[in-house]
Amino acid sequence: MQKKSIFPLSAAIALLSMGIATGSQAQTVSCGDVITTPTTLDGDLVCTIADPDDVAITIEGPAGSLSMGEHSLTCSTNEYGLGILLEESGARLSGGEVIGCHDAVTLAGNGSHTVADVNVSDFGDDAVTVKSDNNLVSDMEVIGDASDSDNGIVIRGDFNVIYSNTVEAAGDEGILINGSFNSVIANETVYSKYDGIEVNGTFSNVHGNISAFNGGSGIEIDDDLNTISGNTIVGNGNGGIDLDRGDGNSINGNYVISNGTYGIFILDSKPTNNTISGNTATGQTYDLYDAVDPDCTGSNIWENNIATTASPSCLNLILN
Repeated sequence: MQKKSIFPLSAAIALLSMGIATGSQAQTVSCGDVITTPTTLDGDLVCTIADPDDVAITIEGPAGSLSMGEHSLTCSTNEYGLGILLEESGARLSGGEVIGCHDAVTLAGNGSHTVADVNVSDFGDDAVTVKSDNNLVSDMEVIGDASDSDNGIVIRGDFNVIYSNTVEAAGDEGILINGSFNSVIANETVYSKYDGIEVNGTFSNVHGNISAFNGGSGIEIDDDLNTISGNTIVGNGNGGIDLDRGDGNSINGNYVISNGTYGIFILDSKPTNNTISGNTATGQTYDLYDAVDPDCTGSNIWENNIATTASPSCLNLILN
């Protein structure tokens, strides 16, 4: 089933990435430009950001696209302003590096934008901000400093696909989901200051990600009706999968290994009617933990999980 869901998406991304370069011509791009036609960057740019409203480059769809190749855009400060802004609908950005910007890449307007294969570093706030709907963000490499920066990728819109990106050392969350019906698939979030992935929206599909060595939890769930499946959660400081709040979530088929004190855990009464099934959790002090349901009669269902330790002991598990 995983192959059917991931490989067609991968092929679509490849085709979209090829389409970005089609028909574009290398040309001089200046700071402050609004790009409305297929364009290929012909050299590195260093842009002065003098005001919080400054934007280094704007790409305006549906015809505007920018292929950066091996070139870079560097902002003069990461304290305010925007690096690259995608506006209207169907704008495209690929390749290159965005360095030292406050909000490095922002997908706004009416959405349906594509951003692929862009490296982002030394960002002051969020590396990638997805404000609109139906966007695709893929194959990016985001590197923060685990201190002064904020989120690696923050999703505020709906129906977005965040696929095969690497986020390292974000100063807050690696990936933060605030919208609904978003797909976060096959990403890697490592060494974030807090959580690798925080799910603060509804109806999202978080599948096949690696979340490792983050300071907080590998995945934190704070809202309703999400599916958290097939993820690998390793070595996170606080714990593996934190059911902090939310109703009707499905947590199934995840691998939760050697995280903090807790593997998959509930610490208070806010999470209700969730199903935790078919997961493998080993190497924590408490592989499975529910602090508020001592006799396993509550609304959260634990079933067929492979684990070594559980509290309370009545949680449905298959001993490892």
